[in-house]
Amino acid sequence: MSTILLGFGLCPETRDPKIVKIAIEGMEGVVPWQVEVFTLSTRVWRSAYSSNVPTKFVIGGEHVVADGVVYLHVNGDVSDRADGEGGYGNLIVSFDRTSEEFGEVKLPDRLANTRCSLCMFKPRESLAVIEGGLEDSKLVCHVWVMKDGVPKLFEKLFTISGHTPDGSLVSSVLGFRKTGEALVELQAHPCSIRIFATYEPYSKAINNLGVSGRHISVYSYTETLLLLDQPDITN
Repeated sequence: MSTILLGFGLCPETRDPKIVKIAIEGMEGVVPWQVEVFTLSTRVWRSAYSSNVPTKFVIGGEHVVADGVVYLHVNGDVSDRADGEGGYGNLIVSFDRTSEEFGEVKLPDRLANTRCSLCMFKPRESLAVIEGGLEDSKLVCHVWVMKDGVPKLFEKLFTISGHTPDGSLVSSVLGFRKTGEALVELQAHPCSIRIFATYEPYSKAINNLGVSGRHISVYSYTETLLLLDQPDITN
C-alpha cells in the first residue's frame, strides 16, 4: 500500500512555484520516503536535496503547508516522554521548501502521547493542532498553536465543547477564518444531518451559517496571479 502527498506553494527565497511530492510505500515505515520536487523555472521533476529523508515514521493523518514549510502528522518513536520510558506516539515531520531538508516538530507530552484524534490546520500561516476527544462524556476540541515556529513550544488558545441552545453538538473543527473564528461542524438530530457554523473564541458564540447536509468539507485557498508563460518581473 502506498500513500502520496502533495504540497504546493512559492519558494520563500526564490519565489519560484514549487510542488513537493512525497510517496510512502507500505505502512510500517521500513523504507525511505520517495521525495521529488518540481519547480516552474525548470519544469522537471528531480529528487529533493535532503540528506535525512525519514524512514521510521508512519503517516498518521493529513498535512498542511504553512509559512514555507510542509508539515505532516506522523506516528513514531517518542523518546522524551515525561515518564522517561519513550514509546510510540504522535509527532510532526517538517519539510522546508527552501532548503528541502526534513526536521521533527516534537509535540508537548500531552499531545505526543494522547489516544485522542489529532488534526492540523494553518490559521494565519501558523501551525495549529486540534486535539479532539471525550471528556466527562462530552466531545471536546482543544486548539493548540505552535508559537514563533519553535518545535514543542505550543500554546493552547481555546477549547470548544458543549451543545448549542438548540441541542446541536459541536462534532469537529473544519478550519479557521482570517478573523480567528473557528469553522465547526454541528451534529444535529437526526445524527445524519451536519450543520456548518462558526465559533467565536472570545464570546464563545456559535453562529449557524445556514449550510447543512450529510457531509461538509472546508478547503483554504490563496488568491494569486501567476502568468505561467511569462517571466516573473519584480520592481
